Amino acid sequence: MTEILKSSWDLIAGLAVSLWGIIVLIATWVWDVLYHLHVTSPRLEGLLIGIALAWVLLRRERHPLLRVLSSPLKLILDILDLAWDQIYEVIQDVWGTVSGWVKSCAGWCKAKVVAGTSWVTEGLKKIKEKLSKKEE
Repeated sequence: MTEILKSSWDLIAGLAVSLWGIIVLIATWVWDVLYHLHVTSPRLEGLLIGIALAWVLLRRERHPLLRVLSSPLKLILDILDLAWDQIYEVIQDVWGTVSGWVKSCAGWCKAKVVAGTSWVTEGLKKIKEKLSKKEE
């Protein structure tokens, strides 16, 4: 009977050691792949992370664990959305203000140029009239 127990114990211990070896082997492989992606292919790494995050966000309503995992990402996306809206509004306001200033400055300059040319034109007309009277 002890032989059977010892043999069974050896089987369980051997399976546990084999299982631990498989886990270590898979973890080492995953680490090597991630290290390789991070060092030599950062764009591919970013693409894969983006695809994984999009997958999590698409399936967040189906499983409570995915909802918990995606809540920080959802919070970040909401913050980025609000920031984008605020930046867009600021750019629109600044553009409207600057274009208004430029238009008013251009209108002022145009008015001064028109006033100057009309003043010169009136002066030239007076000189022409004086010269016309002298010739007669």
